[in-house]
Amino acid sequence: MDNVTLIRVVAGVLAAGVFLLPLYVLPTILGWRKKQRIPILLVNLLLGWTVVGWVGALIWALADTPMQLSQPGAVAAFCPNCGGHMPAGGHFCSMCGHSATEAVKAQTTAS
Repeated sequence: MDNVTLIRVVAGVLAAGVFLLPLYVLPTILGWRKKQRIPILLVNLLLGWTVVGWVGALIWALADTPMQLSQPGAVAAFCPNCGGHMPAGGHFCSMCGHSATEAVKAQTTAS
């Protein structure tokens, strides 16, 4: 095998990897913001090499309900300790670790 053939083979393998790897992890990408994202990831990685496992992970990722990041009626708040933004439904400030329940109580009594 000469060098040109070797370069073509390596380029073909790299090109196939660039296109096939995202296709292989497509169920994980689609299911990343779902409630069952870790089981979808495991099924995709461990059984995705079989067609049945990959299709099963894809259907599960499309059918699963989205992860609810905030609870209905929850109010976003600012941390009284550091002034950082605390997302709705969070329990602690992501900047300093201050309790979110104290911050929400302080903001609701102030307004």
